[in-house]
Amino acid sequence: MTEEELSQKQLEAPPGSFSLKVDGQGRLAIPREWEQYFIGKLDEKEFFITFEKGWLKIFPREIWFKQNATAFREKSEEEYEDWSITMQHYGVMTGFDKEFRLTPSQTLRTEMNLKGAELIMMNHLGTLRGMLKTDYEQRRRGAADATNKQQSRPDGPRML
Repeated sequence: MTEEELSQKQLEAPPGSFSLKVDGQGRLAIPREWEQYFIGKLDEKEFFITFEKGWLKIFPREIWFKQNATAFREKSEEEYEDWSITMQHYGVMTGFDKEFRLTPSQTLRTEMNLKGAELIMMNHLGTLRGMLKTDYEQRRRGAADATNKQQSRPDGPRML
């Protein structure tokens, strides 16, 4: 798949966010529309699942390799090493099981305390990113407060 074809397919990923309940074994049951996107649009059955800055990240294999190559080119050697160590420490290449569930590494499941947790998942450039629901709600409230402060300024909201 060419770079342009991959970019186009990333645009076709399902929009919005959804809640995902992690089962007692730490497995993630991906919604049907995302299964269809991964398998039907991307023709992808392997995924790199990792953790960075509070986010569980699910990369289709081809997008992961593209992201890693981009990081290698654009980051300094030290930045790339730090980034790669974090990604590899938590990361695992995996595929769907018979029931279309994905299983993160034991290290990631332990770090995020995933078993039985609820995640808020969202599309990010054709990948899935998720955060524990409690952390997400706290972050969302902070963003809403910042927006409200901007809108209630006497001289109006500041434009970027």
